[in-house]
Amino acid sequence: MDQRAPSFHRLRALIVGYGNPVRGDDALGWHAADHLASLPEFGTNPGIRILTVHQLMPEIAESIAGAELVIFFDAKAPSAEAAPGAVFCEEIHPAPAPPQLLGHHLTPASALAYARAFYDANPRAYVVSVAAASFAYGAPLTPAVESAIPALAQWARERIAAR
Repeated sequence: MDQRAPSFHRLRALIVGYGNPVRGDDALGWHAADHLASLPEFGTNPGIRILTVHQLMPEIAESIAGAELVIFFDAKAPSAEAAPGAVFCEEIHPAPAPPQLLGHHLTPASALAYARAFYDANPRAYVVSVAAASFAYGAPLTPAVESAIPALAQWARERIAAR
């Protein structure tokens, strides 16, 4: 059986918002993905797929393999080095090898490694994260993190247009 990614329907971009939607700022990925899906240039564009997931699992490799560009949205753990709401963008590459043992979840680089190993795919990929203030259960996004969402949409818009 051929496990290579199909070439007949290549997505221009895959956007993955991930995190826990009931833990305060950890829901940032979900909110950012939902915001993008509500915008016509994203939500109705057949060349863009938007996913929300609690965790990155090996199964996401197939979706990654079908895209030219992958953007991961996530919250960054609170720290003294970054004010809540600060945005960080990092180009990422596949981990040297997929994990031999499947853990509880993958990093974006590990998910890219699975896409490369199983489908011989190597899309350009970025992690766009926002410094969080709180991961409290049941809490909404903090105002600082919520205010970063339009900037994430603009960043994604510019990155996809540059492809």
